[in-house]
Amino acid sequence: MRIDRRVAVALIAALSWSNAGAACLGMQIHAHRGAPQLPENSLASISAAYAGGWDGVEIDMQRLQDGRWVLHHDLLTGRTVGGAGRKAVLQLSSADWRGAKLLGQGGGSPPPFLDDALRVAAAQPAKTFNAELKVVYRDCEPVRKLVLDMKRALPHGNWMMTSAFPEALRCVRQSDPQGYLGLIVFDPRNAQAAGANPLSRYVSQRASAPVLNRQWLANLTAKVGAPVGVHVDATTLAANPQLLSDAARQSVRVFVYAVDGDAALAQQLRAAKQREGYLPSGVIIDGDAQAFCRAVGG
Repeated sequence: MRIDRRVAVALIAALSWSNAGAACLGMQIHAHRGAPQLPENSLASISAAYAGGWDGVEIDMQRLQDGRWVLHHDLLTGRTVGGAGRKAVLQLSSADWRGAKLLGQGGGSPPPFLDDALRVAAAQPAKTFNAELKVVYRDCEPVRKLVLDMKRALPHGNWMMTSAFPEALRCVRQSDPQGYLGLIVFDPRNAQAAGANPLSRYVSQRASAPVLNRQWLANLTAKVGAPVGVHVDATTLAANPQLLSDAARQSVRVFVYAVDGDAALAQQLRAAKQREGYLPSGVIIDGDAQAFCRAVGG
């Protein structure tokens, strides 16, 4: 029997989403900025994550001055990418990016354009490409073009878009009415980890945890449109002891990461399982996938 190509693609995406994390208590395990021991957001780290025991890879996307998209986490270069000075990514051209170099252990190669990473992801239909939009733009046109390019590059459909900016996700939804979108919720108590300076210490010491209750989840679905999820730190999960059960009842997925590391994340997940009887849809970790699964299961 011949199956329509669109149906086949949808089946592949659905199967990979539902079954990829079955070996780890039903959770998807994504490598944070690629596999460890390699430069973050590099082609080497992405390829290693796909070849390893992770179900997907989480990367960060930003746009250059001339419109090309690249993989980079920080707003400024200098920490992971050298040779371009300390500048905002949006100030750099494609030529600047080609002339830059990845820093750290295993570095030396040019930092990748998004196109490079999409070619790697296209050959891995069973693994999720988890792409975070790091910046919100004044209008939706750059994001609309980005989504269309990703759809063409990844016809298997096993990819997701996340952002800390609801406005960015609404832009994505205009061009992708059915794809999964995840809102990253920043916990202000982690401000000091994001930047060690007097202001961040002041904020973190006086901040309260975000409140993610049933009404908040319903508002998220209304604003962004289903399928949607929330991506939170483990400390935020602990401060919202009914988040996983509330999200399950409203068909909202939850992904969890930990500013304090994989061991702290595993500890919080064990507590959540005992407290609510649920584990999240997935996690984003810095270390080995199998070791993490053993830590949660133990």
